[in-house]
Amino acid sequence: MKKIMLSVALSASLLSVASAQSSGLFVGINAGVPITTPTYGPALQTMKSLLPTTGTGWAVGLDLGYRQALSNNMGLRYYLSYNYNQSKGSKDNGLAGKAEADINQHLITANIDYWVNFTRAFGAYIGIGVGYQQYNPTWKIGGVVPMPTEAKGGLAVPLNVGLTYNFNDAHQILLGAKIPLLGFDYQITQPVIGDVKAATLRTYIVQVGYNLTF
Repeated sequence: MKKIMLSVALSASLLSVASAQSSGLFVGINAGVPITTPTYGPALQTMKSLLPTTGTGWAVGLDLGYRQALSNNMGLRYYLSYNYNQSKGSKDNGLAGKAEADINQHLITANIDYWVNFTRAFGAYIGIGVGYQQYNPTWKIGGVVPMPTEAKGGLAVPLNVGLTYNFNDAHQILLGAKIPLLGFDYQITQPVIGDVKAATLRTYIVQVGYNLTF
């Protein structure tokens, strides 16, 4: 009788471990902090020493995709993600006035991540995304906007990295980051000259997320 009970307990334990890494559709939400680092170009050459070089703020996001378990402790995730963030920075320039930057970004990407679990609860992931990013920046010096700006976008290639905590088969907490492998060259149109680069924009996103797998 004891052997039967032991066998049942062992089988249940193995089933629990296996089911904790099952495949399925998932939806995720996240929130965090963006860090935007503009590198100023020719259009802002005369005033770049007055402008802030870093901005932070808030970010929110949504993921939707499929988790594939390749074994009990590793697999792949395929998903679409949308992130919106706003970064603000400022710099006090004395008599020249305070400079302010307000930079908004939309980020939409298709992603593939490789994940591995070190224990039943803790794991990590790394992956890459490809998609579209749109920036809408505003710069002010002494309350005056030195040039008109508008929303513009282009290619985005973020590196996805992070740590995970698995409550069970369905519920997962993530602490991760999106690292831009490509900066976006934001250009403005000047009379006679045409399009001139104002800044190369990169936004790093550090976020906490929750995934629910069905």
